[in-house]
Amino acid sequence: MTQENKDIKATDLSQLADVVEAVLISVRDKRTQVRLALAAMLSGGHLLIEDAPGMGKTSLARALGHHLQLNWSRLQCTNDTTPSDIVGVNIFDPKSGAFEFRQGPVFTQVLLADELNRAPSKSQSALLEAMAERQVTVDGTSFALPAPFIVIATQNPTEQIGVSPLPESQLDRFAVSFSLGLPSSQVEADILRDARAGEETFGQGTPVLQAGAFHALQKKCHDIDFSDPIITYLQDLAGQLRATSLPNLSVRALMQIKGLAQAHAMIEGRDFCVPEDIQAVFAPALQHRLGPVTGASSALLNEALLQVSAP
Repeated sequence: MTQENKDIKATDLSQLADVVEAVLISVRDKRTQVRLALAAMLSGGHLLIEDAPGMGKTSLARALGHHLQLNWSRLQCTNDTTPSDIVGVNIFDPKSGAFEFRQGPVFTQVLLADELNRAPSKSQSALLEAMAERQVTVDGTSFALPAPFIVIATQNPTEQIGVSPLPESQLDRFAVSFSLGLPSSQVEADILRDARAGEETFGQGTPVLQAGAFHALQKKCHDIDFSDPIITYLQDLAGQLRATSLPNLSVRALMQIKGLAQAHAMIEGRDFCVPEDIQAVFAPALQHRLGPVTGASSALLNEALLQVSAP
């Protein structure tokens, strides 16, 4: 173990566990989803949540942004959202006689793109450059986005009115996806007991991480050991899927799984990846590439895990 990774274990890993517990105060009964969301953000990946309105998607984004001390903004997508509503627009200033660029909501560290599949395809594509290259281009000029830059997008179930499926090029930019779903009956009773009609409270308490600490953790996440046997295991799993249900499984998707596994190991308190890290993130990393997030897609991916021997 390197001295750097010793430092990770001593000072940072316990804070990641504290972040999970702090977020669970706002997003109750969703430990698995909170850990997946944190793993995605640690790996520098983007997150897709498919659920009906009112399931806690905004609360999750708010709580993560708060406790990781990241700036965040919210973009509400509608069927008339334009690309300039997302990235910004050049506005002519008659006093100076020049155009001035007005930044859109994408200029933040955590962007909550709510109901992304309600936006027109042209507006959805405005996020592709931002998600892949961490920059946007307006009228031939490129503008760098803040670091880190993470998109937490939500989409409504496809059977709802006014939505359309996200294209493969858009889905391929997301590292992980899941549904929050309803809480247990006991947790739902606790929420109803504490809630006041017509009010939503977002009190988060003191942030867990210091400002700038999360960006440093992201860099350390990439140093988590991902050995050759683990690489071969991931390739074997990819080969199984390419031969059956995902013939176009991209290298980008495998890179995202690697980053998620490294982040999962970090949250677990290890400086190296084991097969269980791959297994924990495998279905959430790929199920949105099969279509809507359902139990059937998860079952198909879990079946692939059973068919490939772990090292």
